[in-house]
Amino acid sequence: MADSSNKKKAASHESKKSNMEIMFSGSDSLTKRERRKKKQLIARSVGFALIGIEVIALIIFLAALFKLNMIPAKYMAMLIGILLLITVYNVLSQFTKAHWVGKVLAVLLAVVMFVGSSYIGKANSVISNIAGVTTKTDTFSLVVLATDPATGVEATKNYTFGYNKINNKDMAESLIQEVNTTLGTNVKTRTYDNWTNIINALYNNEVKVIVFNESNRAMLEEQFTDFEEKTKVIYTKTYTTQIKENVVNKNTATESFTIYVSGNDDYGAISANGRSDVNIVATFNPKTRQVLMVSTPRDYWVPVDTLSTDSNGKAVTGYEKLTHAGNYGVDSSISTLESLYGVDVDYYVKVNFTGAVGVIDALGGITINSDVKFTNGEDAAPVAYNFVVGPNECDGEKALAFCRERQAFSDGDNQRGRNQMAAIEGMIDKATSTAILTQYNKVLDAVSGLIATNMPDSAISNLVKAQINDPTGWNIMSYSVSGTGATKTGQLFGIVGMSVIEPDYSTVNTAIELMSKVRNGEVFDIDQFLEDKALESGTTQAR
Repeated sequence: MADSSNKKKAASHESKKSNMEIMFSGSDSLTKRERRKKKQLIARSVGFALIGIEVIALIIFLAALFKLNMIPAKYMAMLIGILLLITVYNVLSQFTKAHWVGKVLAVLLAVVMFVGSSYIGKANSVISNIAGVTTKTDTFSLVVLATDPATGVEATKNYTFGYNKINNKDMAESLIQEVNTTLGTNVKTRTYDNWTNIINALYNNEVKVIVFNESNRAMLEEQFTDFEEKTKVIYTKTYTTQIKENVVNKNTATESFTIYVSGNDDYGAISANGRSDVNIVATFNPKTRQVLMVSTPRDYWVPVDTLSTDSNGKAVTGYEKLTHAGNYGVDSSISTLESLYGVDVDYYVKVNFTGAVGVIDALGGITINSDVKFTNGEDAAPVAYNFVVGPNECDGEKALAFCRERQAFSDGDNQRGRNQMAAIEGMIDKATSTAILTQYNKVLDAVSGLIATNMPDSAISNLVKAQINDPTGWNIMSYSVSGTGATKTGQLFGIVGMSVIEPDYSTVNTAIELMSKVRNGEVFDIDQFLEDKALESGTTQAR
């Protein structure tokens, strides 16, 4: 009887042990049943710990996705629902024999979501870097004749400085003030209204040193082919400023919008100023899925708006090549094109040679459909590429050669504009295909710092969400305005004997009509439209 009573007491004592006591008791002090329960409790605790990590990863992942704001609401709801169901299953599985399945799923989900959060964070960072903020970089040099003994600022104390009173006047005067501070004096200055007069003044010893904007070097060396040989730089100052753009925040998923695509003829980091060799006005209608790209030749002879005023407060404008507007900044190019076509440009996208090559290579190359057969020359690329009529598989360098060549064509810049639009169409096709998923990280690396746009984050995200919601392809149409060759002297930079293209305003008016049709939601075939228009006028309209 006593023995039976002792067993009952032991059983009663065992039943009173809490799970916490069992967890932290040594195995020797536990019964067989308690040891088995301890293993279950440990396994369950490990499972809950892994699920806890999964939940943390889930919160970080969803927060990053909401910040990115590129996933349509219905897909976000589905994703959240699936992730929550898996999490609930993982929790419940810890009370069953299939607890190890929940643990494995928790680990896998945590890894996937932590990695996904990293990629999404990178995308957020890249978009923040390129969207809505432009880095404006101006590099000014103090330039003297190559035969001048001066090797630095200290030798210029008794020199007369010449600078442009219209183009970047404030920065030039800021640099001269810096020289005055360094030398402890006030140097003599002379102002000029164009760069040609400034360089001639240097050559003729009217001034001993000029304050030179390096963004104009390539343009001026077209006239002064001996400039690099006859001069030297004795000091350089770079001014970098962040410009927050004020733009209309359109709903790019439902409203028509216009983008100016500008291509700079330089390498390295993108800047806000510099000649623009690519000038495309693209009109998008997201409802009809139509895009019209209108290319304007870089040498188009147009009134350029410098967006500056003279000492009397009068706006400074003058006829120049369109490409020269870029030396006053991208806003000058936009204003000039808005006046030409009578449209409002909502956003711009700016890319240079480095950016174009990097993005195309990151996409894994693109397919360009060429309407002409040609081989590029050395001016376009050091390698001679053969292009055929029809599809051409191109990496970044080959695509750049395709876009830069103009000497091989009888209509030069006009064909180059068509080629540039064909390359952009190839990039759009690749960027909106599923192939981009495998190149995602490379594309992000490529665009950061090499592409600039004033499109706000919300405009970009709306466009991406609309594409995910409706993956229907876009009908991409292209048209090039044209003109006739002429020789002119620039009214702003004073360059003599420039080869320019005088606009054929009938093609400009056709471009205006086409843009209006796309904005108004008309669905049409551009080839048929141009054919009908040619029959009416008795002329030939080329795309």
